[in-house]
Amino acid sequence: MTRHTILLIGDARMAFPVARALSRAGHKVHAGVSIYSNYLEWSRYVDKSFWHAPLEPGTDEPFAPIRDWLLAHPEIDSIQPVNEAGIRFVTRHRDFLETQAKLILPSREIIAAATDKTNMFDLCSRINGPLAAYKKITNMADIQDAIAEIGYPFIIKPSIVDAYIFGRKALILKDKAAFEARFPHWPTEHPELVLQKYLSGPRHSVIYSAQAGKILGAVEICAARTHENDGTGYTTYGITVKPNPIIKASVEAFVKEMNYSYTGCLQYIVEPGTGEVTFMELNPRVSLARISECAGLTHSVWGLNIAHGEPVAALSDPWNLKIGVEYTWTKGELTMLGSLLKNRKISAWEFTTRLARAFWDAARCHHAIFDPLDPLPTLGVYGNKIIAPIREKRRQAKRGTMPGIAPVK
Repeated sequence: MTRHTILLIGDARMAFPVARALSRAGHKVHAGVSIYSNYLEWSRYVDKSFWHAPLEPGTDEPFAPIRDWLLAHPEIDSIQPVNEAGIRFVTRHRDFLETQAKLILPSREIIAAATDKTNMFDLCSRINGPLAAYKKITNMADIQDAIAEIGYPFIIKPSIVDAYIFGRKALILKDKAAFEARFPHWPTEHPELVLQKYLSGPRHSVIYSAQAGKILGAVEICAARTHENDGTGYTTYGITVKPNPIIKASVEAFVKEMNYSYTGCLQYIVEPGTGEVTFMELNPRVSLARISECAGLTHSVWGLNIAHGEPVAALSDPWNLKIGVEYTWTKGELTMLGSLLKNRKISAWEFTTRLARAFWDAARCHHAIFDPLDPLPTLGVYGNKIIAPIREKRRQAKRGTMPGIAPVK
């Protein structure tokens, strides 16, 4: 086996299982970290790390330290972006980064297509995928026309993946009063939005790895709870389930039509009462990495193999992965419950009941970050208020004493 050295771009929760899988497979892992890192630099699976400005604002400030680290470490032969901010950064600087190492991510064309939700809705229609009625809207008059055609309830969201509308990833509006209260005017930062019939039900995410349009392995995850009380947002409790046949056919059609390679995440809503399914979006990156790896989807190692043209052994049945595997993001759940109680949106009894459920899940599920063999990052996250000032002083000292590159570890 060829041993590789991989640089992770992005320090969000998704980075931890990727680093773990690659390190356990015998590879070396480097990582850039920012003030928003979940103490990734403390992980036993990260061999070397360095400081850079946060990727999330979308500026190019992190480019110089990342470039300098690559130039100072020619042993790095692979680059893996692990979250949406990492994808955007690598896309902007792809021409340079491709000269330094193999990139573990889909083609430019796939990333561009996936970024535009309306484009993906149109593609879903062309391949006869499951899709609730939708309309593209560009002004308040369009909204009124769309409401007249589609009716309430509906969901309204930005056309661009990972953008926000009035501070939320999406707005679920069930009647005229909710629309007038939560959508007071057209958000000028958005030239286009999507208004779609709302299906009430859990989000089903299919995490898959593919090569040249053929699925290597896929697992379907039902997000029973998220960090927003209305079901939007990031998963705080998920469980792998038997593949829904409508979703399975849709995923296979998307992957084949797009000639997809590497890991991706296709998301759907399934209405429990009727079984109606609608496509949501495609994320051309690692998502829910912990639960998918625990279910048997070795997407991190497969992605590395594909990037280097190494043989990949697809599963005989790519959908035959473990069901009933449970995942929890405890910090996200606790933060939401605290906010709901503080703003008096739930009773003390409901808070207590849901808190007990969160702790029960924490005791038995796989975690976003926590690993009993790698506990330090979790200790950092929960002790952050005390540790963060000390950590920042250390960073500032490193920046002052080391020109160009500021290693943390």
